[in-house]
Amino acid sequence: MRHIFIMILIFIMTNNSLGQNRANKITGTWYSNTKKGKVLIYKTGSQYYGKLIELEKFKDADGNELLDTNNPDETKRKRPLIGIVFLTDLKYDERKDRWKGRLYDYDGSSGNTYDSYITLKDDDILNIRGFWGLSWFGLNKGLKLTRIE
Repeated sequence: MRHIFIMILIFIMTNNSLGQNRANKITGTWYSNTKKGKVLIYKTGSQYYGKLIELEKFKDADGNELLDTNNPDETKRKRPLIGIVFLTDLKYDERKDRWKGRLYDYDGSSGNTYDSYITLKDDDILNIRGFWGLSWFGLNKGLKLTRIE
């Protein structure tokens, strides 16, 4: 009986670590061909976050840095887009093999924040999909990112 208990305990610990390894696969630097920019996804505590770290066109026609002008919070409208954490509170759902969290639409006209799902394909393609409340009220088919680091 004791051996069975030990085997079950080993199985649970191994299974949990494998799920955690899968969860951590979204960390790293990703490139968006659509947005022409780089995103750094990192882990803090038990949650994951995504920060905009580079944009091909990060300045306006006058040479000024692009700002978060559509943010509903007026105090944040003068912050640069580079450095914005636009993916927040992402948690991995092992059963569904996806991450759920929040997506700030920094380049949309309203600057709203939406629920989001992130899925990983072949460890090097990430799909981010924002939606309102129910996932079938999606904003789009998803933004695809390619791993670069």
